[in-house]
Amino acid sequence: MAKVQAYVSDEMSEKINAIVEKRRAEGAKEKDVSFSSIASMLLELGLRVYEAQMERKESGFNQMAFNRALLESVVKTQFTVNKILGIECLSPHVSGNPRWEWSGLIENIRDDVQEVLLQFFQEVEDSDSE
Repeated sequence: MAKVQAYVSDEMSEKINAIVEKRRAEGAKEKDVSFSSIASMLLELGLRVYEAQMERKESGFNQMAFNRALLESVVKTQFTVNKILGIECLSPHVSGNPRWEWSGLIENIRDDVQEVLLQFFQEVEDSDSE
């Protein structure tokens, strides 16, 4: 095992000591938990996070491009469905049926969408109404 000497701030030292004390209070043996073992664990965790970030930067995934492609697909789908629904409303098979009047359909769709959104975003809706 390599020996590494690193200097940390007093605040970091206090936080590491607090972890050591907490582990000991939870029943860890003194030889199993030390400042050195906790510092080593934290260093290893930090290194893993750093490597994961570097892999993410090197990957071909672009969140902005993904968001744009997703939004584009949703908008295309919305416009396509609107046009198809508009055509269907003009069909002689449904003429005179109040359930197929355009204004009623739009209101019905909005209500259904709002109901689904409330299942996922209850907190946001509550704060918007205040």
